[in-house]
This record gives sequence, structure tokens and C-alpha cells, in this order.
Amino acid sequence: MFRPTQEPWTEARLAELGPYEHDFQEYKGSGWVWTGKEVAPWLQGAISKQVSAFSNGAGGRIIIGVDDAGQVDGGVPTDLKPSGTREWLEDIITDAVAPRLARFNVFEIPHPGGLFRSAILPGHAVYVVEIPPSDDAPHQALDHRYYLRIAGKSRPMNHIHVQDILRRSRHPEVTMARVGPYGEPETDSTDPRGPRVFVSFRAFIGNRGRSLARHVGGEILLPRALVGREVRRRNMQLDGVHATQRPGDITFFRYHPTPLFPSQEIFFLQVWIGLHRANVDLVRSGAARLRWRVYADDAVPRTGEVQLAEFGLVQRAVSWVSRSGRAS
Repeated sequence: MFRPTQEPWTEARLAELGPYEHDFQEYKGSGWVWTGKEVAPWLQGAISKQVSAFSNGAGGRIIIGVDDAGQVDGGVPTDLKPSGTREWLEDIITDAVAPRLARFNVFEIPHPGGLFRSAILPGHAVYVVEIPPSDDAPHQALDHRYYLRIAGKSRPMNHIHVQDILRRSRHPEVTMARVGPYGEPETDSTDPRGPRVFVSFRAFIGNRGRSLARHVGGEILLPRALVGREVRRRNMQLDGVHATQRPGDITFFRYHPTPLFPSQEIFFLQVWIGLHRANVDLVRSGAARLRWRVYADDAVPRTGEVQLAEFGLVQRAVSWVSRSGRAS
């Protein structure tokens, strides 16, 4: 599978690629884009075919301004359009296939300027288009055909290839859709240790991908100082909740009993925290965080966190504890 690198594109890096085209790499001379006087009339259809092929397969790169021998041919003018050639190419590629391509990058390698020797002409550039494999495949080209990279060439797919891509197994993309306070805080002035307040949070998870998530689970991690006996009792009321404790925090885990369909969002877990005069400073300082992990089949767990002090309702609860503590 093609994996873009973080190394910046330069003329020296182009020279290291060698004169070879393969399933992840296609060279296109400047004439593919520019006739010497105007934009090539065939460009839109030609680029659509290549974008379809790379996005339907394992991804790859199109290098424009380099001939079949791997040599820079002078490059493409950087001002083919008023917005600039790079931005113009981005617009073309976005609409080159259906459905539209969501992820790709266009890199511009211009003439270095000054007295540096370069095969790229002044005012020209080589363009590298990196296309990762698409989660929205198959993508149809403008000629209403589907393409795939086969033996270093972009070739039309037959029906079996299209069906195979449609059945392609992908990891589900299940994440925490939203989490926040629910209802009004519950105050308690009867505890002999001082006033306290309970704040409830509800968490919702959602499947943002195209694949069914068959086995879904998640956990909320809370600071141990905010989870007393009463809070723990409340957090265990929902069916299927399990708690584990370690120094500093306590985790509440729940396995969702049914699969999660693409675009589906569900309520997942409700948890409480307890605030009193011994722990409100932990919240005020920003050190108290609500953290989560979401698991779905064999996908990498999704994690996140939020400072409890970011919620206005929590701030109100902290203020109530502080005022009530002074009054007592």
C-alpha cells in the first residue's frame, strides 16, 4: 500500500526516484498539461482516469513535468490560471471522479531561483500529486468507467474488480461522537463531611465509517478523587458496566450489545462525578479530565479527553461547593 512520506519534495528527491513507473508511480511530461500555448484540451479526461486508478487501488503518485525516462523536462508554468497552477490542479482533481475525492495532496517543486542549476525552467514547476487509497472507492472516471493500477498501467476494471472493491474489508471508524453534562447538578448539604454536588455526564458514540462495527465497547476514565462510594454506585446502575481501578483514576467500561451501522450514533454510557471541598481545586486547576477510549472490532482504539473545567455546568457546581463550604 502506498504511504506518503513526510520528507519535503525537492528536485534532488525527484532524481532519487529513478526512471521507473510502477503500480504506485506514474510520470507525466509537461505536455500532458500544457501544449506550449494553452492548457491541454485532453487534460481533464486524462487526469480523471489516473485519479480513478490510484484511488481505487492502493494509492500512489502522479509526477507531472517528468518524462518516461524519469528526467525533468522543464516543468509546467506556475501561472496557467490566475489562482496559480497548483490550486487549479487541486480543483480539477477534486471533481475528477465520482464520488469526489476527499483526500489527496498536490506539491509544487519550483525553479530554485538564483544561480542554482536546475532542469526546471524559471517560472515553471514540477507537480507531485499524492493519492492515498480511498475509503469511498470505487471512484468512477469522467468517461463513466472505473480504473485500477495493474502492472504499472491504469486500466479499466471489469465487473469482478468493482464488486471486489465494494466488498473490500475496512476497519470501522467508531469514535466518541459527543460527551457532556446531562441534567442539573444534584446538591447535598446533609453529608457530615461538608456540602457536595453530583454532576452527570452522558456519552454518545458514532460510526463515522462505511463498515459495520460488529463488536463495540468503550470506557470512560475519571480521576479517582471525583469518584466516591455514592458516585461509584450511580455509575454502575446501567446494565453491562464494569469498573476497574488503578492509582489516580477509575475506569468504567461497557460493551455495546448490538452492532453499530455506518452513520449510526447511539447513547453509550452515563457517568457521574462528585464534587466537594477536598477536590474542587483539582477541577479548578484543569488537572481533572474526563478521558475515553472507544473500541470497534480490530480497529485502533480512538481516544480523547476534555478538561472538566471547560463545562459551564461544572464551573457552577464548583462555585456552589465553595460558597456552601464558606457558609458552613
